[in-house]
Amino acid sequence: MIKVLIIDDDTNLLNFLTEELTDAGYSVKTIDNGADAIVMAAEQTFDVILLDMLMPGLDGIQVVRVLRKVSPKVPIIGLTGYVGRGYMSQAMDLGVTILTKPVVFSELTKEIEDAIKNKQKTEAVSSGKPAQ
Repeated sequence: MIKVLIIDDDTNLLNFLTEELTDAGYSVKTIDNGADAIVMAAEQTFDVILLDMLMPGLDGIQVVRVLRKVSPKVPIIGLTGYVGRGYMSQAMDLGVTILTKPVVFSELTKEIEDAIKNKQKTEAVSSGKPAQ
């Protein structure tokens, strides 16, 4: 089962994504701020992280920079209602795929599956084993 961590300050979105992803067969944990998410990511293993890019306190870029140190191989998918060009460029430089809100669930699940496949290919190449 794919383990997903969702970080967003919007309770309604957290509830929606939790319900939909759980129904689709994912294991989901949620947190509503970047600081607590970093702690959770350090203590638990996740296959993919969904991250609101604009939150109070630590913003998405700040959280990504720390998550890359805590969980360097975990794919991160950014979620946002608005991000300027410079911000998008920073996110892409950090290897974050950005989806816009409102999230289209079929696009989200496709991005999650693609991120997992890319991670598996990268790990297979680095270990010398064929990708599954």
